[in-house]
Amino acid sequence: MLYNFILYLSLIILGLLVMRFGIFQIRKFKKGETKIKKKIGEQIAFVIFFIIIIGLIIYSVNDLLLS
Repeated sequence: MLYNFILYLSLIILGLLVMRFGIFQIRKFKKGETKIKKKIGEQIAFVIFFIIIIGLIIYSVNDLLLS
């Protein structure tokens, strides 16, 4: 039980760190500090990665609260 709690808590923290990194990248992009080439493959990969992170956070919170 304690192992599951630590696992889910670490998944939540990891997901929040990844989201925070994404927020920093979006801010830099809006300021014009970074240049992103708009390729369809990269955009699809980013969306899939973002959906996976959100899914892991929801899964972790759900199991953390309901276990």
